[in-house]
Parts: sequence; structure tokens; C-alpha cells
Amino acid sequence: MMTKCKFQHWLSIFFLAVSPLAIAESGCQAPTGSQPLVLSDCQQGDVLVLRGVNFATASAQLTPDSISLLDNVAQELMANPTVQVAIQGHTDAVGSQEYNLNLSRNRAQSVKNYLTNQGVNPLQLQSSGYGFSVPLASNDTASGRAANRRVEMKLVGTLVLAQPKPQKVYMSTFQAKPQVLTVPAGTEVTWVNYDEISHNVTFRNASVSSNKSSRVWNMPWLGETYSLTFDQPGEYVYKCDVHGDVNGRIVVEPRVDKLVTTESPVYPGQTTSSYMAHQSVKPYPSK
Repeated sequence: MMTKCKFQHWLSIFFLAVSPLAIAESGCQAPTGSQPLVLSDCQQGDVLVLRGVNFATASAQLTPDSISLLDNVAQELMANPTVQVAIQGHTDAVGSQEYNLNLSRNRAQSVKNYLTNQGVNPLQLQSSGYGFSVPLASNDTASGRAANRRVEMKLVGTLVLAQPKPQKVYMSTFQAKPQVLTVPAGTEVTWVNYDEISHNVTFRNASVSSNKSSRVWNMPWLGETYSLTFDQPGEYVYKCDVHGDVNGRIVVEPRVDKLVTTESPVYPGQTTSSYMAHQSVKPYPSK
């Protein structure tokens, strides 16, 4: 006999997955071919059936027609980097319990792998498989078995991202040190001028906002600083228009630090200067 707790759990998932009215009332809608995923109205505990995510028979290999929907899911998760979801695989009852449990786990992992390969933070994703233990319909009919073969996405919490530590780039002996700096998104980078001449540093990325495409500072020398916070992942190339050897790259990666998972709803996210041939030697500070 099904217990009351299990019945209520099954019933809530059934209505959220099957009933358009329930989805509309919750404000959290599953993506379709014509309806993209929008997480802004979703809360912790909402379950969305990813209809359109399909696999080769008896396999965890995604079919080509699954890609468009999963690309939309990936874009929405990257646009909401604090949302944490569980990818849950389910099967019909054809075959043994062990076989279907492994198949459902592998299929959920396959979806997770695809999303991470598209750039989703791995810490946003969990994966698990339930075999045929949580059916939506009877396994006695072809239509029921088709309904039970599914991948769900459950919103399970909110990531709290650790604040990145500030980083420095030193302008020393007409070089940027380090020349390539890799940081997580949200990092403040400070350039420190240790040369006895003023430098001009210009970002050449066309997409970079205007405050990143002008000089870093006008004034010479010995300790003048300029700071920028890089919020968006990407590669930011800069150089000095006067002293070409002063150049470098800031490589900004998605933040992956996690402190806690909350239990609250996911949504309540050129200058020129005279060259000094004999400048004093200033040490390049070590980290």
C-alpha cells in the first residue's frame, strides 16, 4: 500500500509535470519548442519536466533533437548563476529495477555533462536517477510508459558565491607582471605603476564598456594605481599605446566557489611622458 507521504509526493510531481493549469499558477514553466525556459518565477522545490530531451533506445546518448532545448536550459542557468538544480532521470518499467536505475542515472549524468560543456557552473548541477520508482502514469500502456521516460529539473537551492580576492598587476620595467592573469568573475583587478614614467593602458575588446577602453592613469609613477572589477567571463586584452611592451590579458572565468546552499526560494542575481634612461630599480612585489 502506498503511504500518505509517498502519495502526496507523487501527486505533487504529477500535477506540476502534467497539468498546464498548475504550471501556470506556479509561474514556473517548463521549456518547450516554442516556449523558452524562464527561471525568474521559479522557487525552490519546483519540478520541470524537460519534454524534448530524448535518448537513443536503451542508451544515455542524447538524440540531436534534444540539443536546442538543452542549449536554452544552459543559457538560462548561466544567466542565473546562483540557481542550483537537480537533473533527475526516470524510466518506464521495461526491464529490471537495477537496469533501469543505472540507465536513469546515466541519462541524468549525460544531461549534466552536456550543460557543463556549454559553460554552466558544475556547482549549479546535481544529477540522480530513480529508475521506474516515481511513475507519472501506468506502465501498462504505451502512452503511460512514454510519459514515465523523462528527465526532470528540480530547483533545489541557491548558491552563495564566495567573494573573489582582489588581484594586482604590476607595471615594472616596462612590462605587465603577470602578463596573463586568470581570475573568477567579480574580481577587482588593480594595476600598480612601478615605473618612473606614466603608462597608457587600453582595452581593445570592442564589447568592453567605455570605462575599460581609456587610459588607466595619467600621473607617473611609483605607486599610482587604477582598479577595475570584471563581472563577465571572457578574455580582456590590453596594451600601452606608447610603450608596446606593456601589454597583457585578463582571463575571467565563471565563479565556482560555493559556501552554502540556502533553503530559501531561489528568487525572493595616452598619456606621454619623457623617457628616463636611468630610472631607479623598484622591486616587483612577490605574492
